[in-house]
Amino acid sequence: MMRREATILTNWQFAIGASEPNWNNARAVTIPHTWNVEEGTEDTWGTGWYRCVLPAQPNENKRIFAYFRAVYHDAAVFLNGKEVARHSASGFTPFTAELTGEWNHDGENILVVRVNNSFSPDLLPYQRSFDWANDGGIIRPVELWVTGSHYFERYAVCAKPLIPTLDQRWDNGAAAFSVNGVINGAEGDELTLSWEMAKGADELAGQPFAKGTLACREKTFCLPAQVWQNIDFWHFDAPALYTLTLTLEKGGVELDRVKTTVGFREIRTRGCHLYLNGENVHLCGTEWMPGSDPAYGMAEPKEQLEKMLRILKESNCVYTRFHWQQDDWVYDWCDRHGMLVQEEVPYWGPVPAVAGPVQQAIFAQQIDEMIAAHRNHPSIFAWGVGNELNAQKPETIQYIKDAVAMTHQLDTDRLANYVSCTIYDDPSKDGSTDGDIMMLNDYMGTWHPISEPKPVWDRVIRENPDKPMTPSEFGLCEPAFDGGDPRRESILREKMAFYRNYENIVGTIYFCLNDYRTQIGEEGEGKLRRRVHGSTDLYGNPKPSYQAVKEECAPLRMTQTENGVLFTCANDLPHYTVKGYYLICAGKKIDIPELKPGANWMCTELNGMDFQVYRASGDKMW
Repeated sequence: MMRREATILTNWQFAIGASEPNWNNARAVTIPHTWNVEEGTEDTWGTGWYRCVLPAQPNENKRIFAYFRAVYHDAAVFLNGKEVARHSASGFTPFTAELTGEWNHDGENILVVRVNNSFSPDLLPYQRSFDWANDGGIIRPVELWVTGSHYFERYAVCAKPLIPTLDQRWDNGAAAFSVNGVINGAEGDELTLSWEMAKGADELAGQPFAKGTLACREKTFCLPAQVWQNIDFWHFDAPALYTLTLTLEKGGVELDRVKTTVGFREIRTRGCHLYLNGENVHLCGTEWMPGSDPAYGMAEPKEQLEKMLRILKESNCVYTRFHWQQDDWVYDWCDRHGMLVQEEVPYWGPVPAVAGPVQQAIFAQQIDEMIAAHRNHPSIFAWGVGNELNAQKPETIQYIKDAVAMTHQLDTDRLANYVSCTIYDDPSKDGSTDGDIMMLNDYMGTWHPISEPKPVWDRVIRENPDKPMTPSEFGLCEPAFDGGDPRRESILREKMAFYRNYENIVGTIYFCLNDYRTQIGEEGEGKLRRRVHGSTDLYGNPKPSYQAVKEECAPLRMTQTENGVLFTCANDLPHYTVKGYYLICAGKKIDIPELKPGANWMCTELNGMDFQVYRASGDKMW
């Protein structure tokens, strides 16, 4: 019996140089790896080489692949001296190199990867026009795949609640399910696709409650839509998950088997409102800039990613965005712990002056790769098509229109947005209006020399009354601006109080969680070049402003009274129903009743003792 086998390739040799090195002089490294956090090569932008001896695979009509989760940024892959794949213009998206044709079944196989991280005009991000680290290398895991003659190249799951009415939260009910995808292998072979769905994920997945088969002779397949009853819906406070297993067979022999975790949830806009599973919500969050711990850079292991994600979630963040594509494992964590994410193509900054054919072509490549890789994650609610471009220019506005349309065509179930810093110039002609949510970076008082924000925001909303909006960045960068962490906290609190006056503002994303490594930073050198912009430092250690973020983003507000603690469900920013929350006090669990925005609950059992508040997901809120 044959099914997909996956082996993580961790032990490699590495060297830097324009030409392939003498491997006898190379040194051992472990993947993930970047040379830009190592002494002597911190500011090296050029070519690196990696070599791995692959485990033996006997010839049993198998196909063999190397699956790279990310190589930053241009990669050429060689097996036994022959080039087998290239991947360029996209350093944060995964790709697959088939090794079958050059595989030596009688001896060892040598995999070599040439990597280049030079600044380039034929890339997104463009040249040096981006605000994060330029870390070269095989920055995410590499897997060796072995399959039969055919395998699942990609598959897209539709898992959509059927919401009866808006303006209330639906946690379960009827849901639609379907799958379509692509099979890689010779067309015309008689194949059988089997599928089964189970409730739960990982070791908690139960027995399948639905299953079926489909005869396949074409490259593409589509499981007809079905409607199921009694489905639990995914919510950031109650991330209900399901496991789908797909199996491909030929003549009774299993060729490939894959599993994916999905969640049934609906996010939509109507007028100036945002709805999650039917409930009108206003969400608060913070952006995290990965790759910032100098010990790892962009080559972060799973444990480091989880550390920072927990710090992010414990700030009461349920809503975030990433300037560039992240590893699949990041979204696995967000799926399981409840975090809504906008993942973005890393088209950042005002250079080039307008979006041209090169940028359009690279966007098309990247949006296809990132949606194919990540679209089954319920945590991803939106795709981003660019950040802080010249979005008052006709050419860039047309790029945004085309990019949003292409994104909607590739994924009809998610929002597509553009993030603007030019809306304040002329709100009647800005590219942000072409996204589903107007994402607006608000640095009035710092980067934007505007002293009075109210007339500006009044005009933005007056000219776009039916659009939902999110201030997608606001905060303080040192040493570009003075005041330190006390000023950072005051900006946070003043902006949040201001945003709460506008119904159109359906969310806020504070910038940012951490001080971050960046190749254009104002402070530090080498791997310590950074922007001091966070409520934590490079290593995730909280500053005083971190506590302010927790308070501002908390959905429950607490007041000590003579009779106990009064809990009030926030009715502005944030704004969503609190359900399934609980307290732990002196080892005792106390359930908090369901509270809709604006509702109160008095707890008389606390008696001045310390207590902790937990979300329904089990994550600590306070």
